[in-house]
Amino acid sequence: MLEWMRQNSDLLSTFANYGTLLVWVFYAQLLYSGFRRQRRPRILINKGVGSRDLDSPCLICNMSQESIFIQFIMVRLKTNQGTYSVPATDPEEGAVPEEDVSTATRQGPLAPGSCFRLRSFERLLTKAAAEADIETDGHIPTDPEIEFQKLELCVVYIYGPQDEPLGASREFDFRCDRDRKTISLSPSSIDTHRMTSMKHRRLIKSWLRTHL
Repeated sequence: MLEWMRQNSDLLSTFANYGTLLVWVFYAQLLYSGFRRQRRPRILINKGVGSRDLDSPCLICNMSQESIFIQFIMVRLKTNQGTYSVPATDPEEGAVPEEDVSTATRQGPLAPGSCFRLRSFERLLTKAAAEADIETDGHIPTDPEIEFQKLELCVVYIYGPQDEPLGASREFDFRCDRDRKTISLSPSSIDTHRMTSMKHRRLIKSWLRTHL
């Protein structure tokens, strides 16, 4: 065995070098993956605690390692008869204090680990329903043919040196009792969805061209 190893020392050395290279490539890939994961923006859209279900505020949290700039917020109300979109970035009537424009307009920088309180889901639903010309009674459509299905929150933001705006979205399901007297809202998924596909990028650019 030792004699065979001496005779094939060059070949064994080559295999050892290749093995060492593969190990270094493997660890470099792990380091790069960890670096990308840490540098990737992460936005959470969550439902806060409220005295009633729809009274809960919508919370936007920046879990990235760097600050983000919230540029635009879109609310999408999905019904059995179509989807209706309305911006939530513009200030509400009579609520534009000059000393705190970023809060009134729902725009501005958000530091790492900080949270931004949007309007309550009740007010978001009311604004979206008004945009869709849907009359409600107790946040339930008065027309029995119309059914609220989902409420989607979409946040468009700028992150670091990114050339294009990024997006994050989360859907919330409506649940109505059999008598159509009370309605509740719960997240459709356990996490916020990153809007990174080409379809989402075109949609984001369309929103910005139309509303900004």
